[in-house]
Amino acid sequence: MSVNRFPWLTDAISTHQNILFPSSSIIEGELGLAKKELAKYFAQKLLCNDDLAPCGVCNSCHYFLAGSHPDYCFLERDSCSSVLHTYSKAKKDDLNSKKIEGVRALNEFMTMTNSVSEKRVGLVLDAHLMNINAQNALLKTLEELPANKHILLVSNQRKYFLPTIYSRSSLISIKNPETSDLDQWISDQGYIDYSSLNFAPDSTPLEIEHLINNDLADQYMNISQNLNSYCLGDTTTPDLMKFYKEINLSFDEKINSIILFLKTCIGINQNFYKTHPLITSLENITFDPRQASDLIEELVDYKFQLNKVPSLNEQIGLNNFFYKIKNLFT
Repeated sequence: MSVNRFPWLTDAISTHQNILFPSSSIIEGELGLAKKELAKYFAQKLLCNDDLAPCGVCNSCHYFLAGSHPDYCFLERDSCSSVLHTYSKAKKDDLNSKKIEGVRALNEFMTMTNSVSEKRVGLVLDAHLMNINAQNALLKTLEELPANKHILLVSNQRKYFLPTIYSRSSLISIKNPETSDLDQWISDQGYIDYSSLNFAPDSTPLEIEHLINNDLADQYMNISQNLNSYCLGDTTTPDLMKFYKEINLSFDEKINSIILFLKTCIGINQNFYKTHPLITSLENITFDPRQASDLIEELVDYKFQLNKVPSLNEQIGLNNFFYKIKNLFT
C-alpha cells in the first residue's frame, strides 16, 4: 500500500528523506494514522539498493514486496515474520511483540550478517503491548546497534517505553490531520456523503474509513443524537433505555459510547473541541467538567468490574448512569 494515500505522513517522510537514518526509531501516534505503513516504507527505503530509495525495482525491493527479504523481520501483537521461528525454540504463539521470546528472536536476527542489502531492519509493530521484560531485552540490543542495523518501534501510545529506550531512539510523532485536511481526505477516498462531523472529535482517518466500510458510520451520530436529546429533556429514560437495548453493541461498548459522549462534552466546554452540531445540550447551561470527569472515572471503574463480573445487570447499570448524566445538564 502506497504511503502517498496518507498525506499526513508527508512531513515524516520528507524529514527522513536525505539524512542518515538513526539505528533506533519510535513512531508514535493514535490508532488509525497508518504508522505501520510508514514503518514499512522506511524499512523498504533502508533495504533498497538504489540511491532513489525505495525504487521498487531492485532485487532488494522485489524481495521486500514479496515478503521474503532475508534482511527484514517484524513482530506484531499475535505473530511475527516466519524467519524469526529459526532464531527461537519458543512456541510460535510466544513469538510476538508482547512477549520477551519475540524480542529475543528479533535480537538474535539483528546480530546476523546481512544477506542481500547493506542494512538489516527489524520492525516491532504494536510495540505499546511490550511488557517490561521485553523492553529490557530490547534495550540491550539498542545499546549496541551498529550503523547498518535498524529497529523501528510502532506504538499507539505516547511516552509508553522506558526512558532509556527513548534516550537511544529518534522519535517520529504522527499527529491527526486538521479537520479541513481530514474532510478533504475523506472526500478523496470517494466517501462523498460523509465528513468529520459524522464522527467523534479526534477520530483518525483509518478509524473513519473502517466505520464507513463496515456500515457503522451512522453509529456515533445516532448515539450522540439520542444522548443529546435526553440531556435536553426531549427523550425520556425509558426511551433512551429502549434505544440502547436495540443498538448492536456489547454492554462494554455501550459504556464506551457514554464515556466518549462525556469526553466530547468536556472538550467542547473547555474549548478543546469546536462546537458540534450533534451536541447542543451544552448551550445555556452551567456544565461542571469536574463532575463529568468524576462520572467518567466511575464509568471506567464500572467497566473494570464488568470484566470481573460479566453478569452485572445491564438495565440497572445504564439506568443509574443515565440518571447521573441527566443531573449534569439540569
